Amino acid sequence: MHCEAVRGPRTREGERVAVSSSGDSVSFRAAEVGMLRMPLLPHTMVEKTVAADVGLDPRDRRQAERYLTALTADERIREALAISSPSLDHALHTLFSGAPMKPAALRKLVLGATRYVLRAAGRPTPFGLMAGVAPVAFADEARVRVGDAHRGAVRPDGGWLLGLIRPWESDPEVLCKLRVVTNGLAFRRGGRWVLPFAPAPDESDVPTSRTEEVSVRGTPAVELALECAQRPRTAGEIVERLTAAYPAVGRPVVEGLLVGLVQQGFLLTELRPPLTRTDPLSYLRDVLTSLGESEKADTIARVAKLTEGCEAEPLGAGVSRWQAAMGELRSLYRHDRPLQVDVRMDAEVVLPREVLREAERAATALWRAAAKNESVRHLTEYHQAFMERYGTGQAVPLMDVLDPHTGLGPPASYEYPASERQLTPEAADRNAARDEVLTEWALSAIAAGQREIVLDDAALERLSGTVRRIPPVAAELCAHLTAPSPEDLERGEFSLVLSQTTGSATPGGMFGRFAYLLDDPEPVARLAREAAASACRPQAEPVLLDFQPMSGGAANVARVPAFWDRRLSAGCFPDTPPGVTVQGVADVALAADEQRLYVVDTATGQEIVPQSATVLNFAMAPAAVRLLREIPAMGRPVWSVWSWGALENAPHLPRVRYGRTILAAARWRLSEPALTDSTATDEVWGRALDAWRGRWNVPRQVSVGFSDRRVVLDLSAPLHRALLRRDLARGGELVVHETPEACGHGENWLCDDRGNPHRSELLIPVLPGHTAGTTARTADEAVPRPGSGTTGTVTLRPVGKDDRRHRSWFYGKLYTATAQQEEVLVDHLPRLLAALPNDGGRWFFIRYADPHPHLRLRFHGDPDLVWSRIAPTVLDWADDLHGQRLAGRMVVDTYEPETVRYGGPEAIDAAERFFHHDSLSVIEQLTRLASGADTTATGVLVAAHYVDLVRQVHGEDWPDWFLAMPRDDEHHPFFRKHRSTALGLLVEGALDVSSRAARAQALRDFPAASRRAVLASVLHMHHNRLAGVRRDAELRSLAVARGMAATERDRRRNHR
Repeated sequence: MHCEAVRGPRTREGERVAVSSSGDSVSFRAAEVGMLRMPLLPHTMVEKTVAADVGLDPRDRRQAERYLTALTADERIREALAISSPSLDHALHTLFSGAPMKPAALRKLVLGATRYVLRAAGRPTPFGLMAGVAPVAFADEARVRVGDAHRGAVRPDGGWLLGLIRPWESDPEVLCKLRVVTNGLAFRRGGRWVLPFAPAPDESDVPTSRTEEVSVRGTPAVELALECAQRPRTAGEIVERLTAAYPAVGRPVVEGLLVGLVQQGFLLTELRPPLTRTDPLSYLRDVLTSLGESEKADTIARVAKLTEGCEAEPLGAGVSRWQAAMGELRSLYRHDRPLQVDVRMDAEVVLPREVLREAERAATALWRAAAKNESVRHLTEYHQAFMERYGTGQAVPLMDVLDPHTGLGPPASYEYPASERQLTPEAADRNAARDEVLTEWALSAIAAGQREIVLDDAALERLSGTVRRIPPVAAELCAHLTAPSPEDLERGEFSLVLSQTTGSATPGGMFGRFAYLLDDPEPVARLAREAAASACRPQAEPVLLDFQPMSGGAANVARVPAFWDRRLSAGCFPDTPPGVTVQGVADVALAADEQRLYVVDTATGQEIVPQSATVLNFAMAPAAVRLLREIPAMGRPVWSVWSWGALENAPHLPRVRYGRTILAAARWRLSEPALTDSTATDEVWGRALDAWRGRWNVPRQVSVGFSDRRVVLDLSAPLHRALLRRDLARGGELVVHETPEACGHGENWLCDDRGNPHRSELLIPVLPGHTAGTTARTADEAVPRPGSGTTGTVTLRPVGKDDRRHRSWFYGKLYTATAQQEEVLVDHLPRLLAALPNDGGRWFFIRYADPHPHLRLRFHGDPDLVWSRIAPTVLDWADDLHGQRLAGRMVVDTYEPETVRYGGPEAIDAAERFFHHDSLSVIEQLTRLASGADTTATGVLVAAHYVDLVRQVHGEDWPDWFLAMPRDDEHHPFFRKHRSTALGLLVEGALDVSSRAARAQALRDFPAASRRAVLASVLHMHHNRLAGVRRDAELRSLAVARGMAATERDRRRNHR
């Protein structure tokens, strides 16, 4: 057995954890920049809540007041509550003022205050004054100091600020001085202009319903206003243009029109602070001052003075100042939490570089052990849909692609606007082999009564062998560093306990919003740029994605310094400081290669890679913004924490250790009916909890919650048990984990000046040991059709208005099982073709599965002939097949030629002639295979046709085209097996099909500019017709064709 399931936690004094030899071969390199996230209070506060809980009745007024007085005696707690939970702070004031409170309200207050204190003592995620951050350096020796001079950086809440400035934007006197620009995310549909989402109200942190959109009638005046604002100019200039164009309309009416366009989001003003400005108040003050709006500029200056006053107070000494400041801000605009604060902890942390080395080993182990996870599924399927519609080498304007009528619409799962695309069901057994290994290990550990599985290199190799590996990508590793002391860190006596949540998919994302707190933010900027470069192909350029969140509150986590000088502005007023290049969404297009979608500059064809160093949840962003943000992750797997696969819902799972790293803490699922029964008395429920703990050997202290929203609870303390039961009542079931201290070495290495230990979470960026441009493609990355996807060779092909020539085409989808398709094509399709009018019209077919297998049949002719004779004949034929149980339904659809994919309008006729002759060639080839006249393996025949087609385009240089892709080691053995047969097909005339010459001529009839660009798509569709839609079969054929090319190259070298 390649793992140990016989050891308990090896964290006791005097016991050393052996470091795996895997450190000699790692796939990652850790950047020498880190960040520590730590709660405000020492971890000892958890024990204080337990001690104070003895005999406490939270419904008793006197006991509750005594408990809460002691609990909140630290002024830092009162201050933190005032900021993070004004309602809880108000309830405390009510209690301490002597006002009456009902027992239920007392209990709720006690539980709520206890939970906040536990959060401030145990949860490292920054939130108000509850937790903050400190930079981490790395050297040969450890150096650790934690003081109490923590510093809060105070800014207005984004929702409050938006609520303040919206009325100013709607004031015609102010608006006419402001520069405005047309929102690039708006588009015209019929006679209306549409914005495909509804921004959130000012007080909300989330957008409104995903089904909402905003529209306005496209009157001539609206058209002129939006046309004038294509580039930033003052609203006053636009008013002048409109009043000149419509002199009969008064100026107030025109100003009202512009105010409406601003309020609805069609016009964007410069008054909203860009996310790249980390001091939004200074930005606003400067803009208002430049407009001559001195009164409003003074209001902003007063707000800035209030925030500076809060910052000047030491933490815990400014409760009254905070409350006064929030009261004054609420008088300007009513908002529950008008201020937002980030905390720079008073901590100096220098860690030994061996921590970085262990992080590299941990990241490598986690990567090798990961489940098969090629990429984000909705993007993978969107990429496939893009390829089917547009092919490779063609760039389509972004907004055209997102249009559901002329393009693809938004990807599945997008909500703003709601996508109508549906994800296809995921294969249930994609990780079956991995699940079997994990099940064996977990059950062996549980049967032996052990809490820990110890992996070694052999175990990792066994787990890694269950899925095909793909190259690693950059990420942020989140871990709890545990050690008895700083000196133990230097001696290597530490553990990394990986968190139950990952960092940002882009290193620097979790650092970005805190960069403004650092004395020197340049290391974070370098990290973001280096991480972006590691994911970019050669000649691709990272660009900053600048946008406006759909809710004001989202700006609190999205406000990040600009790390790139080139920017892509999407749905926001463009921020253009000196030396910065800004483009809009109208200036970019989407293109595809075989692995991914990518973004190109429409003017140059250069690939650009949108970047955003933030952890904002882009699922709540407009479709264009979300797609631009997600596209750089195309073709890359999603970084994730340890996954138990099919065992995720097991009642208990053991700890998993690799070297000095805990890849997964032991965990238990609270889902037993007795524990989720809301009708049980506290006494009955408590007995059920104790029985559950005894049955599964659950420790006294556990970490409870989901993702990074967790608190440490003591399951022996009544108040903590009440908190647990309340959480169960809200969520139905919970997962509890052992604490980092229980499975590591404790966190006494991070003690404050009083010797109190603090919990923490360490963020370490890890970068791949390669760049995107040098990583060989693997068989798992999709079908590598050679010659495609070369950045800089795309051609911009907007969707034309003449793409739907449906009247001259009959298009039917014949639903028939894959196993019957050859029979239909060989035995029955020729009968149909013989029955059709012999007017020389072209036809072709392809195979498809969306999601059910079918044949797509398309017949061309004079419109009258198509609908009077061809359509009835095809439908009668389909009815006959249905009667013979060879086919299901026939669906008549609209034929939309893939004009973009096959070289544009000037090439589509040649493409359709090629499809016609290729279909004839395939039918003839399939007939010979079915009769036994040809016994060549289908994959070899496809490869021979590949070679024949590439020869028509590249002549004697055809081998170079196939050799441009790396050898596919997984499928190359198929070539070796059929080498002799394949090479025999290289002889001229070996492919004896009657339509070969006509097919070759049709390919040569493509315009020269597009002939080579469409070749990959032509080959792909030939495989589709001859062999079907299976990806692995296409990979085999490509491997054979490449093997034939390599042999031909070697033959020529030997005969020189």
